[in-house]
Amino acid sequence: MQFLTSELAQEMVERTMHILHQNINVMNADGVIIGSGERKRIGQKHDGARLVLSSGDSVEIDQETSRRLKGVRPGINLPICFREQVVGVIGITGEPEGIRHHAEMVKMAAELVLEQSFLLERFQWRQRIESEIVNQLISESDMGDHQLKHRADWLGMDLDKRRMAIVFQPIPSSEDTVHKMMHAIQYDKNADDLLGMTFRHELILLRQPICDHQLKHVIEQLQQTMAGAVDGQVLVGVGTVAEDMSQLPLSFQHAREALRLGKVLHPEESIYVFESYQLESLFIKARAAKEGKRWSDFYHPLIQETELVQTLKVYIEEGGDLQRIVDRLFIHRNTLRYRLDKIQALTGKDPRHVKQLMELYIAQLDNQLS
Repeated sequence: MQFLTSELAQEMVERTMHILHQNINVMNADGVIIGSGERKRIGQKHDGARLVLSSGDSVEIDQETSRRLKGVRPGINLPICFREQVVGVIGITGEPEGIRHHAEMVKMAAELVLEQSFLLERFQWRQRIESEIVNQLISESDMGDHQLKHRADWLGMDLDKRRMAIVFQPIPSSEDTVHKMMHAIQYDKNADDLLGMTFRHELILLRQPICDHQLKHVIEQLQQTMAGAVDGQVLVGVGTVAEDMSQLPLSFQHAREALRLGKVLHPEESIYVFESYQLESLFIKARAAKEGKRWSDFYHPLIQETELVQTLKVYIEEGGDLQRIVDRLFIHRNTLRYRLDKIQALTGKDPRHVKQLMELYIAQLDNQLS
């Protein structure tokens, strides 16, 4: 496995040259310079590095010794070790006497860069695998349960636990934005939660069920963390609880449905829970199955009456509580009665009767979602 790449070697050079204002060279396991403060030296053989690689120890080269070696100037060359293996060499140009006290610090800085790079690569690999598993779980993949569970075992994940799908949708959406969101909540999610990105650039969190009284608080915290990372708005759709992995596609569909309906019906909000939109979801399915003439034509005379449409909306949201309705609309009760009468006159449906109010609400939904 190649631990030391040209890009990583150059990063080591740039970081260590901030510590010690001397030229730095980084050589690979073949003794070839792959990173240097003097770019023209990249690609040259370095005999001093070969001495380090063969012995595993640091090598100091003075002016006289440098004349006998190829591609070498006075300096100190030290092994770069990773997991008890010498993977390269870092060289500091200069008279050994003047730079000796900096040598170990430069070596440690180089090895730290290598360790960070390895951990980041392993973290990114884990993220990719986890994201693939999430997409298979929510899409009813043909991959067998046994094979899927085997892949999850690599991550130490138990797919048999109850989970709920939560969809986070950044505005505007992009792959880079979602990656930032994923990174932002890595330490806020539970160890057993699964995190992934869809091809539509949504972030999916398959989380163990959250108690109703904690749900809003938990979601808001995650939402705020992500929004801070991307400096923008993040909308959230919360699906139903899946009792096992076979129900996760439905939970995901519910989360997406809550997002779609919530953005239309309550654009002033940013968190949409499917359980608050079950009636509307049923209506969508019924409407999709129905053909021919629209049954909600009675609602058409109301469409241009903005004031009446808003009154009906508030009347429905407040469950017919007259005091709360007039308080929200800043009107007198007599004005409310007048508007309700006018709605009845225009549509033939009386909002004060439960069945007819339901018909008005569904008609209003039909108009909003068309």
